[in-house]
Formats: sequence, structure tokens, C-alpha cells
Amino acid sequence: MRPSQHRPAEAKQRGAALIVMLVIMVMGIAAILVRSLSSAALQIERDRITANALAQAKEALIGYATSVNLFSGSARLGDLPCPDTDNDGIAGNTSPLVLTCNLQSQRIGRLPWKTLGLPDLRDGGGERLWYAVSNNFKNSTRTTCTAPGQAGCLNSDTVGTITVRGSDGNIINDATLGTGVAAVIIAPGDVLQRQDGSLQNRSGPDNGVAKNTASNYLDIANGIDNASFTDSTTNGFIQGRIKDSNGNLILNDQLLTISRDNVMQPIQKRVAAEVRLCLEDYASNNNGRYPWATPLSDLGTYHDSSDEYFGRVSDDLDNTQSGSWDGSSYQMSSQWGTMCNTHTSNTPRAWWINWKEMVFYGMARSFRPRDTNAPSFPLTCATPGRCLNINDSNTPARFIVIVAGKKLSGQGRITSGQKSTASNYLEGGNQNADQSGGYTFTQSTPSASFNDSLVYK
Repeated sequence: MRPSQHRPAEAKQRGAALIVMLVIMVMGIAAILVRSLSSAALQIERDRITANALAQAKEALIGYATSVNLFSGSARLGDLPCPDTDNDGIAGNTSPLVLTCNLQSQRIGRLPWKTLGLPDLRDGGGERLWYAVSNNFKNSTRTTCTAPGQAGCLNSDTVGTITVRGSDGNIINDATLGTGVAAVIIAPGDVLQRQDGSLQNRSGPDNGVAKNTASNYLDIANGIDNASFTDSTTNGFIQGRIKDSNGNLILNDQLLTISRDNVMQPIQKRVAAEVRLCLEDYASNNNGRYPWATPLSDLGTYHDSSDEYFGRVSDDLDNTQSGSWDGSSYQMSSQWGTMCNTHTSNTPRAWWINWKEMVFYGMARSFRPRDTNAPSFPLTCATPGRCLNINDSNTPARFIVIVAGKKLSGQGRITSGQKSTASNYLEGGNQNADQSGGYTFTQSTPSASFNDSLVYK
């Protein structure tokens, strides 16, 4: 047989071998692709779990700060709980009993999920969340706010003291410039080799040293150690994920911040609602009429003043009462009612002292203090100037309450002259309210140039 007779068979063998090799290669590539897709899908699911846990924690913390019991001693709207430092889910350290977080080291720990009324939240890696709180927002012993404007007061002008950086190392929230955050919630992720050379150890019982050491859960990158921070400095927190120059993961902490706006915007609404309740309660027991306001220049006594249709909310209502004399008796009270949460009689409650400088009140002249019943509403509003208006609409109002947001660019709130000027607190036309009781006020969503919270009746 000639050699050429074997060539077709050899060609068939080589073709079959090539097909086998291609099949093997395709199967290998497919296996790699499947593993890659499975890994990516797993990471997406873990990230989803982490994001949901962080969001739930943030919502609960804001709710805690907003729903403070105003009858509870020195409690303030805006107070955030101290971290859990012994992994029992309760704010503070209960063994031994330490419920405050005045020390810097006590202002970082785990999220106090039991205190917040939450389930045992975990991130995508199965770890409990960590939490840090600003010194200005911590719920513990602090300087008592005995007069508006003091350093110990907590209101919309209070700044966060925690600096936060993005994964590129650039500062997003700078505590040294007044843009720090009120709190940070952290999902620690999986165990890593820290950049200080230590390997995170998470073994032992829940109340053991390893489980309660922040460095066993939180990482270092770009010179920032998430296991510790210092209030009012650039030593804060950094967002992950971050890899080194060799592509190795060095920080996998996931952060969610709580800004002062996150806390204060809903609180401003509550403050406005509390003042509205006081005014409604007062009118219901005083012939449907409302008290005089305090002049903007009165920053000490907060006395009401006759014919003051727009100003701050008064502590003393003597002039309101005297304006209701009918020749034989006073028809209006000199005290706030029992349903009012801002005052006990005429004594401001502790929480209200934090806010009284920030709250403004306007009254329609038809509902001013008198010795007779207030006219019907809204029929009396048909005559221009008798009632207040909202946003140039046909919405009449007996009164409005405005709570000022944080100080905006160009506003000053330091000197008595600045504090006596409405434009240093209010925007959108609200700052131009006259004393006649007939004026149009603005209610709108917060923006860079407007952050008043307004309610009316």
C-alpha cells in the first residue's frame, strides 16, 4: 500500500483531536464564565443585603432623633443614641453601667439595634453593623442649653463633627469647615489583613474582647483608620471598596452617613407642628383668638408686645391678656394651655430653649387679642389684609409658624443686631413680613437658597 493511502485517515484523526481540544477549551471557558457570573451574582446579592441593612438603620436613627419624648427631662430633639460598646444591642455599655458616650472612644461601637427597636441587622457578610456618633448629637451628658444661642443648644444650626472621605481619599464632609456629619453607619464586610499588619480576629463570645474591638472589623486605607475617629478634625472615616497598587482589597467597609439636614429637616417640621398645637390649644380656650408675638429685638425676656403681629413665640402673654379686658374681666389667658409642649404655663421647657430663637410666628389681624369672639373663618378673609396668604394663592390663614433652617450663605446669627433681623433666618419672601398681619408667606421644599419649614391654620 502506498503512503498516500494513509493520509485521509490521519487527517480525520487530526480533525477529531482538534474538535476534542476545542470542546475542552469551550467547556473550560464556560466553566470560568459560570464561576465568574456566580461570583458576581453573589456579590450583587450581598451588596443588596448590606444596602438594605444600612438604609433601615439610617431610617431608625433619624426616627429616634425626631420622636424624642419632650416630657423626658433634658431630652432634646436631635439626640442620637450612644453606640453599643459591648455587643448586646443596647446603647452604651451595661457592664459596668455606662450609658453615656462623653469619651471619644465611646462614640464608636456597634449599632444599638435593640435601643432603636430594630431586628438584629446584618450586612451581606453576616456581620452586625457598626456606628459612630458626633459629639454634638450624642444623647448623653452635655452643656445645658439655658439660653438660645449657647454652644450646648441643639437646633438647625448645630453642625456635625465627623469628617468623611470618598474611596479616592478626597474629603466629602469636612468637620473642620462645618460640613461634618452627625453620624456614620458602617457595614464591616469580610475579614481582611489590615494595613497596620494585623489580621482581623473575630472569634470568641459576643461579649469578648475580640468581638468588641473595632479594628477586628473596620479597615485602614489612605492613612484613615475606620476603627477610630476624632471629632471636629479631618481624622474621620473613608468609604470602601479600596484596593492597593497590586489589586489587593485593603478596605471593604461600606458607609452610610447621616447629615445634619437628614436629622434637622424632619425635626423642623415637628417643631413647627408643636408650636401650631400650642396656638390651636390656646385659641380653643380663648375665644378663637391668638396671642401677640415677641418683637424680633427681644432676645432676653421673650415678652409678648401689643400690636406685634409677626415675631418670635412669646413666653410671657401678659400683654395678650391685657388686650382682652372687657371692662369687668380679662377674656384671654396670660398662660399657654395644658396641651402645649413648648411651655409649662409660661415656663419654657428644656427642649424649647434649644429652638425658641429659630421659630417665628405671624398672626392675621382679624384674630388678634380682643374682648370678643374671633370672626368666622374664612368669610372674614374676603377683605384683603384681614388674613394671611400662602404662596400667592387663595389659601387664607389665621396664623403661620416658620422654623428657620440652618444658616445659609450671607446670613449671620451672632450679634444681637443679626439675631434681630428676620433675613438672617428666613428666605423666599418670609423675611419681609410686615407688622400689619396681612401678608403672603412662602411654603416650599428645601433648597440651597430656601430652608424654612412653615405650617399654618
